[in-house]
Amino acid sequence: MRFVVLATFLVHPLPVDAQQATGEVVSVVGTEIRIDGPISQTVADDFLRKLQVNPDLETVSLNSPGGSVFPALDIARAISVSQLDTSVPISDECHSACSFIFLSGRERVADGLLGVHQVSGVNDPSLTQTAIGEIYEELVKFNTPTYLISRMLRTPPAEMYIFTPEELELHSINIRDYERQAGSISHLLALETWTFQDWLVGVFQNTNINRPFIALESREMSPLLRIVHYPHRSHTFVEIIYSDRLLSGVTSRIELRFGHGTDQPFSLFVDADIDQNNYAFDMPQDPVQAGVFWAAFSSGTDLTVLNGYGVEIGRFGLMGSRSAFEDFMVMVNR
Repeated sequence: MRFVVLATFLVHPLPVDAQQATGEVVSVVGTEIRIDGPISQTVADDFLRKLQVNPDLETVSLNSPGGSVFPALDIARAISVSQLDTSVPISDECHSACSFIFLSGRERVADGLLGVHQVSGVNDPSLTQTAIGEIYEELVKFNTPTYLISRMLRTPPAEMYIFTPEELELHSINIRDYERQAGSISHLLALETWTFQDWLVGVFQNTNINRPFIALESREMSPLLRIVHYPHRSHTFVEIIYSDRLLSGVTSRIELRFGHGTDQPFSLFVDADIDQNNYAFDMPQDPVQAGVFWAAFSSGTDLTVLNGYGVEIGRFGLMGSRSAFEDFMVMVNR
C-alpha cells in the first residue's frame, strides 16, 4: 500500500523558534547522532558542530518532516564525507528535505516512512530550477536510484510520495553494508534485495568467482544465518557467520532447534564444517529430509542453534520466514 499525504518542501528555512519549541533538534548518544524535528540552517550548523567534536559517530538517526533544502544538503554532504550510516527507525518519518540526508548514508535503512516530492517555497522559478539542479547532482553522488528521483519529480509540492517497504528494497533505496553484516566478506556484492520482517532475500555476486547466487538471510542478528544457493552448481548450503569471533576446529555436530510458540521444540541434527568465522553445512540431498528442514524453518517462530556440547551458538527469530522462503524457492526454481 502506498501513501500520499500533504506536505511542504521548502527552499527557504523554517523559523528557528518553530523547530526548537519542543527541545533540541540535534542530539548525540554514544555513536549515534539524531535529528528529531524540522531542518533549518541553525539545525545544520548544530549538526556540523556536533559532528566535528564527536569523531566516533557511526550512525545518523532521522525523524523529520523536512524543512530547508540547502541546509539539508549541507548535512548530507558532511555525512557522505564522514561515511556515516543513516536510518529511519520504525515509527519515525523522514520526508521532503530529510530524504536527502537519508540518501547520503554509506549504509541507509528506512524501517519507518520515507517520503519525497517536488521543491517548493520560492517565487522565482529560476531559483527553483537551480535548487533542483543542485539536488540532482548530489543525489547522483549518493548513488540514488532513478526510481526515487522519478517519484520525487512527479509528486506535486503539496503532496508526499511515501515508499512502501517493498519499493525500498526492490529499488535499492535501502542499502546495507553487507561486508560488515557478513563478517567483512569483501567479495560479496548485493545486486537486488528485499525483506520480510526478520528475513532478507536477495541476489548477490561472488566477485572471486564471478558467479551470482541467491541468498536468504537473517536481518540485524548476530551471528548471521545465511542460506545460499548457487544456480550453476544446483548447490544449496547454510552458513552461520560471526563478525566478532574466531572459531577453532574442523567439524561439529550441531543441533537446529525449531520453536513454535508453546509447542514442544523440533530438532534436526547436522554435521557442520568449521571455518575461521563460520559453521557451514550442505542442505540435505534427500527431498524428504530437505522438505522437513524447510517445513520447520517456514512454520517455526524461532530457531536456536547449539554445538555438540549443547552450548547455544546462535538464536534467530523466524518472523517472515514463510514469505521469505517462498520467494527464495521461486528464484531457485526459475
